[in-house]
Amino acid sequence: MKKITLLILVFIGLYCQASNDKYRLTLRGNPATSIVVGWNQISGSNPIVYYDTVDHGTDYTSYTNSKTPDRTVSYKGMNNTFARLTNLQPNTAYYFVIRDSQGTSSRFWFKTAPADNSRLSFIAGGDSRNNRTPRQNANRLVAKLKPHAVLFGGDMTDDDTNSQWQTWFNDWQLTKANDGRMFPIIAARGNHEGSNNSIYNLFDTPSSSVYYGITFGNDLVRTYTLNTEISISGNQTSWLDNDLSANQDVIWKMAQYHKPMRPHVRFKSEGNSQYNNWASLFYNRGVQLVVECDAHTVKTTWPVRPASGSGTDEGFVRDDKNGTVYVGEGCWGAPLRSNDDNKDWTRNSGRFNQFKLIFVDENKIETRTIKVDNANQVGEVSNNNVFQLPNNLDVWNPSNGSVVTITKSTTTTPDNGTVEVAISSGNDDVEEDKNGDLYTDSSDLELVYDSYNENSFQVVGLRFQGIRIPQGSKIDQAYIQFTADEADDIRAELEISLHNHENSPAFSSNANVSSRAVVGNKVTWQPDGWSANHSGSKQRSPELKTMIQTIINKSGWKSGNNMSFIIRGKGNSLTNKDAKRVADSYEGGASKAAKLIITYSEATDTSICAGINEWSSGVSYAIGDKVVYLGNLFERTASGWNHLGACNTLNKVNAIQYPEVLLGEEKITIYPNPFKTQFTISLPKEYNDTTISIVNINGQEVFKKVVKVGGIFELQPNLSNKGIYLLSIKDHRGKIMYTKRLIKK
Repeated sequence: MKKITLLILVFIGLYCQASNDKYRLTLRGNPATSIVVGWNQISGSNPIVYYDTVDHGTDYTSYTNSKTPDRTVSYKGMNNTFARLTNLQPNTAYYFVIRDSQGTSSRFWFKTAPADNSRLSFIAGGDSRNNRTPRQNANRLVAKLKPHAVLFGGDMTDDDTNSQWQTWFNDWQLTKANDGRMFPIIAARGNHEGSNNSIYNLFDTPSSSVYYGITFGNDLVRTYTLNTEISISGNQTSWLDNDLSANQDVIWKMAQYHKPMRPHVRFKSEGNSQYNNWASLFYNRGVQLVVECDAHTVKTTWPVRPASGSGTDEGFVRDDKNGTVYVGEGCWGAPLRSNDDNKDWTRNSGRFNQFKLIFVDENKIETRTIKVDNANQVGEVSNNNVFQLPNNLDVWNPSNGSVVTITKSTTTTPDNGTVEVAISSGNDDVEEDKNGDLYTDSSDLELVYDSYNENSFQVVGLRFQGIRIPQGSKIDQAYIQFTADEADDIRAELEISLHNHENSPAFSSNANVSSRAVVGNKVTWQPDGWSANHSGSKQRSPELKTMIQTIINKSGWKSGNNMSFIIRGKGNSLTNKDAKRVADSYEGGASKAAKLIITYSEATDTSICAGINEWSSGVSYAIGDKVVYLGNLFERTASGWNHLGACNTLNKVNAIQYPEVLLGEEKITIYPNPFKTQFTISLPKEYNDTTISIVNINGQEVFKKVVKVGGIFELQPNLSNKGIYLLSIKDHRGKIMYTKRLIKK
């Protein structure tokens, strides 16, 4: 009788839990405060997700919060149901069950991502396809390694059928840890997904076009998911360009997509569309790591940048300082292929089932290649420390080492160097005819007469994106390099000017080239004769450094901003239609499009003085180890203070009135700086009856706090504008004892 009763209870339990299955977590917004719970609703009605920061097991009535589905779509033989949970607490465990008219699911849980810049863990890979054993092994390792998110690069199934997807989601349940913890997937589309709907309807992605970005932490890392199965150019690349520009403050940027630019399997087609549209964007806008799939092999590269001419291999050269690292190429279960197409810039390649384990912190990205075949023998990381590699984890250790490390020193714009920025879009080299109409799709650029464009002596616009030069740097040399499309030797005269704007926008409306205001120092060019397909000194513009220096010196210039040049005809080139030069455009071949080459050096030490000449008498200014004192600039070294020179613009500044800043180590610490919303300040105990004051660049006080006794204080000054502020510590008489520059991001 007891056995019968037990069996009845078991069957009842199974019945109560059988109304939903195929669980998944995805991300649509801030991973610190939101998550999407997805599942297949087999039967029953009125499903509700009950969740809480306290574990109540399967007692759904005890959970504090509940959420009904936001979206249900019948697709691939499943009732895919999604509840989008928002207003969550960062870095917090949430327990949940799904209750419907027929019963309650098992208890699961997840942990939101940190909102600060704590270290993060990602797993990245793709191509699980049709070999279930390696696919299941990789899934088991997800459960054991406990990443903050899984970047999955497409080709989940072989034929995109209902049964294959249902089997795939059954296998995905192996990514749940033994304690019920689940991990979100950030999904991309592959060529074995028949349409975008396979990803959008099964993973509730933020975009039905399946390209989107997710930012983790306090602008620590932004992950870009791109779609190689739709048009690369046009809307997708425009979105990527705009989003990268809008997120310049993010420390690290990573991208994932399916088909590689330069596959390491010989019979795979080259990804020329990705290369032509994305390679320069990645390099110019600081995308440091790219994960590619599709080829079913293994590769890591050295940092590379797009380039043309001798010394390149398939359009890339190694650039250890500022290059992008490409890894992949998808072996989550798809048939393995030979790594038979290495490049000069390939770091290592191989052939085995694998994914990438990626750790990200403020100072570096670490990427390891994990072999998955021994998953059952691998230990499990602690929920409290996912960065301690478990026992028996099979980390690939090829000739150039097991860890690919990207540090700030390899990606931060150097103090001295040369940047080469090519036209990266057909909308960035345009021709404007005599009526003001813009032509963006010509295979060449007529400088300046064009019989096809209204028989016009036209105006040409060239917009270069992502110029990575720090504000205030000294421009040593600058020119535009063209490639000749035709042979021309009749005397021509051209005028080159530069749009007077700190971050030149895209060309758009009527007369949007000729109507732009330009800086005063224009350059006249009388080019020598051109021979077709040549790209040498004769196709090189005159020196442009003076006009570029004007823009670099603007207070609104930021490294990574854009510049637009405008070319008009002069003299003979406005009367003789044959007095022209014809250059290749972006559409004529991305590798032959115009390039802007700038050589620059670090700004002078006293550049720190610029922009603060209006501080009132008695106010000092400090940044790092440099301090202004009596109108002069000093730098603190191990042996004392060195005088770097006069700040001639600071004739109104009298002195630093607290001598320990110059005579010894500072006793005050402020962190983080730059800050986003709040920072912590530590004051010595002897700082009694003091006032913490923050003023903006106009000298207006925007924050004040009175401190009776020194200590550690968290301040949230609620500053509305980004930029530079000055924090001062004043004694009870109002005398300034200490100052520090603050930067609000």
